[in-house]
Amino acid sequence: MKSHHFIVVVLVFTFIGVSSGYAQQTAEQLYQSGLYKEEINGELDASIKIYETIINQYPENRSVAAKALLHFGICKERLGMKEAQTAYERVVRDYADQSDVAAQARARLTTLVRTTGASNSSTMTVRRVWADADVTAKVSTDGHFVSFTDWETDDVAIHDLSTGQNRRLTDNGSLDGFIEYSVPSPDSKSIAYAWDNNVNIVGVDGSKPRVLKTDGDGVYCIPLAWSPDGKHILAEFVKPDGTRDMMLVAVSDGSAKLLKTIGRNPSQGVAFSPDGQYIAWSTTMGLSLFELRTGTESQLIQDPSNHSVLGWAPDGKQILFSSERSGSADAWLIAVADGKAQGEPVFVRKEWGSWPMGFTRSGAFYYGVNNNVRGVQIAELDAADRKVISRQQSAFHRGNVRSPDWSPDGRFLAGVVASDPSQAVIIHSMETGEERELRIAGRTIEWSGIRWTPDGKSVVVTALEAGKGRSLIRIDVNTGQVTSLMPLPVRNNVQRFELSPDGNTIFYVRSSGLVAHDLKSGKETIVSEKKGLYAGLVSPDGQRLLIAVSEGESQVLLVMPATGGEARELVRVNGEKEVPFWGSPAWTPDGRYVAFLKSVKGEAQIPYKDRQWQLWRVAIEGGEPQYLGLDFTGQLTGELRLHPDGHHVAIDYIKLNMEVWVLENFLPK
Repeated sequence: MKSHHFIVVVLVFTFIGVSSGYAQQTAEQLYQSGLYKEEINGELDASIKIYETIINQYPENRSVAAKALLHFGICKERLGMKEAQTAYERVVRDYADQSDVAAQARARLTTLVRTTGASNSSTMTVRRVWADADVTAKVSTDGHFVSFTDWETDDVAIHDLSTGQNRRLTDNGSLDGFIEYSVPSPDSKSIAYAWDNNVNIVGVDGSKPRVLKTDGDGVYCIPLAWSPDGKHILAEFVKPDGTRDMMLVAVSDGSAKLLKTIGRNPSQGVAFSPDGQYIAWSTTMGLSLFELRTGTESQLIQDPSNHSVLGWAPDGKQILFSSERSGSADAWLIAVADGKAQGEPVFVRKEWGSWPMGFTRSGAFYYGVNNNVRGVQIAELDAADRKVISRQQSAFHRGNVRSPDWSPDGRFLAGVVASDPSQAVIIHSMETGEERELRIAGRTIEWSGIRWTPDGKSVVVTALEAGKGRSLIRIDVNTGQVTSLMPLPVRNNVQRFELSPDGNTIFYVRSSGLVAHDLKSGKETIVSEKKGLYAGLVSPDGQRLLIAVSEGESQVLLVMPATGGEARELVRVNGEKEVPFWGSPAWTPDGRYVAFLKSVKGEAQIPYKDRQWQLWRVAIEGGEPQYLGLDFTGQLTGELRLHPDGHHVAIDYIKLNMEVWVLENFLPK
């Protein structure tokens, strides 16, 4: 009884403290705070609480209260809650004098009723089923769970959609590699997944995993779908030359049958027909059906816009697909019978999501939504006194920018727009604040980073061009002209690249080690073959290389001659006591130090998004590392870049906010 009384007292004083904190702010200040949490951070629940406070405590400020109520409804709508309709109706009814806000509420109310049927459960509904989710896998056909990757242990796991509990199915421990793709079987009793470049199967009951199919001479494989009878798994195998094979793997003995060679471009979604006779997949010209009985392929619909197969409806009569035919990635349905399209595609939903997770037997479609917030932080340091002079949360005016790099003269900061697919580079002037966007039509910019050329006239990025594979390209920052520099091997086999100070050599990491590519002759030299090497950076004078190596639980930084030779250890972070480096280290402009990041929390089990990271440096000649007084909380995505003046640092960051949603009652009756 005493403990209950104590809890009540604590809650009362906590409420008083929170209320007092809100009371010290004006209604407009509170509204701006809620808006920031909603639109920048994606913290919908926190935004709702702030809007409720404004509505309840500042009713006399009708302008702000109306806006707060409108955004209360918007947050509820995004969460798939019925309170959205009530909120919009209240704005229209009680705040008619706030004409602009009332008009927005009326428009949203009309759209809400038309697309979801409001309270009519027989029409289409959308709701969130898992917040703070992982969306790299699929839903079970019985609708009970979603398979996913537990990134803290690199295991395959399931999320129970009824209880919200997570359970790991594998125990990979300290084994190298991670699980990125998994697919539940039609009977929801097993899960196929990729591990160590093999197709594996594990039982949902926790039975021991077994290797089903090795990749042979492939680089990696992606399980895509089970056949409806559970006897085969459709998987995509990537070969060393970058081409991809669509294979049908027998569950009984692992034997594989080649269905189609699909070139260098990854498949954009596949789906079996419920009767097991056809496979639907995307091509550059539209959607195609592959008939398993005859081994022939025919075009279902012609759609040259960006598109992908999302799933085949359980009754076999409809295929759900994504298309940009209307200018955005929207969901459409096409009726199918006897392997042929029946009529024209029917629009389903605007901007459906970002990751298809499949149909359940009831006809519900699950999908992932990416609400991540990416950006670049800038801080000014006094390295001598090891203290922070100032810091800026966002280096760019627009959000969702990644992979920063300073121009050689320090006047500009370049970044890549982190959309999917990304086709633009942003150039930010540090003097005027002006930003220019360079569009790269026909190519997708990849995650390997962006680097300025030594003359400051161009930037270099890795890009994927349809039908031609991956390459390094140079973009003139004044004209936007694109020049191809060199082809690249398969994705997931090239990590980071760096330019030599004279601009004549590209250093990049691949499975064989750190490679130096001469841009004039095309000759390649393996500079280091150290196992676990994941980054190689050339010194400002071009004479030495800094390499980052993963050794079990530890991460090690070493320095070696740029032409090859013995590597000398600079610093080691022991993963048993500290969380190792996160992302790329960096040379200081004078070449005397190397800067790097490490976590100050010793428990490696702490999720990345909750960890604290510190900026350190170590002298190139050796000695104890020094903390530079700069720390971050959250998930960092890797790029650490030092300004030519040696006092400013730019760091990539991401605030994770992935969700799983379900679309119901949308299939034709």
